[in-house]
Amino acid sequence: MADRVIRSCPVSDFWKAAVAEHDHRLVLSLLAAGLRLDEARDVAQEAWMRVMESAAAGRLERIELPGLVLRQASFIVTDRVRMKKVRVHAPLAEAAELASEESAEHATSAQQVLEVLEAGLVHATPRERSVLRSTLERPDERHDSLAASAGISVQRFRQVLCSVRAKLRRALEGT
Repeated sequence: MADRVIRSCPVSDFWKAAVAEHDHRLVLSLLAAGLRLDEARDVAQEAWMRVMESAAAGRLERIELPGLVLRQASFIVTDRVRMKKVRVHAPLAEAAELASEESAEHATSAQQVLEVLEAGLVHATPRERSVLRSTLERPDERHDSLAASAGISVQRFRQVLCSVRAKLRRALEGT
């Protein structure tokens, strides 16, 4: 594992020592979480790479190992589990049978979804609405600049965005 990480990008002596010291513990924790050995090694490698890239980009205030890389690995696992649940695709035959965008049936369905989303936003705070609106109006802009324009920290911006998205998901699931 350590060799794969070291060969894939230039790594300082610090990172070589960190991988040598903590990688085994990281893989074991991933195995304990239920991943297969190949998945655990893959997630571990990705976690190390993300941590190294974040450190190189100056996005980390401090590096506390093994906690930082363990947390990064847990995020990766969570994302992969979520993506497996979300990425259920309908067969092409079913997709072909869907109503076209110009049909009255589609317009009615779209209107119903919008009404459900509006109902979900009824209980949203003004801050949640403004954060959501800013991400919808400027989807390509980074969260740090959106947070700065809203006058809040990036962490708080993301918390608020997560909260309002959760409210909208619950509203959609309730239909």
